[in-house]
Amino acid sequence: MRTHPPLRWLALGAAIGVSVACSDSPSVTAPGSTALTESVSDAVATAIQDEYRAEQIYLRVLFDHGDVLPFYNVVVAEQRHSSSLAAIYERRGLETPQSQWSLDNVPRFATVALACAAGVVAEEENIAMYDRLLVGTLPVDVHNIFTSNRRASVERHLTAFQACR
Repeated sequence: MRTHPPLRWLALGAAIGVSVACSDSPSVTAPGSTALTESVSDAVATAIQDEYRAEQIYLRVLFDHGDVLPFYNVVVAEQRHSSSLAAIYERRGLETPQSQWSLDNVPRFATVALACAAGVVAEEENIAMYDRLLVGTLPVDVHNIFTSNRRASVERHLTAFQACR
């Protein structure tokens, strides 16, 4: 039995660029400060750990069941999401938190169908998390990344897992 997924799964995010949507929402503050308030820092930390967790769950499915869709495609997107959140820290000269998640501490699923059902729940929870985090006043870059990640979960990830059997 393999103890790690093939390196191609782990390296998928290495060459992926970060895209950020623009927004004129009144809940954003002007950029310029390199500091994150405690509440914004907590929000970004919550979001990045959630994206890390999803990435590891979907990698676990790939490890256990092979290159199955939609997991192969969604794991790439999750890596983009965590990279975009890491950029918030990097732009401010802050250390990016390490993932609390690994293939060893995420759930395993006996079938792809069970993994798909869990994917629906995970994406619904991710959307709800971003809904909560977007309520506060946020720097423009944080707001844009949260909005972009949420939109991808609503428009692509959730629908992919709902269609998955």
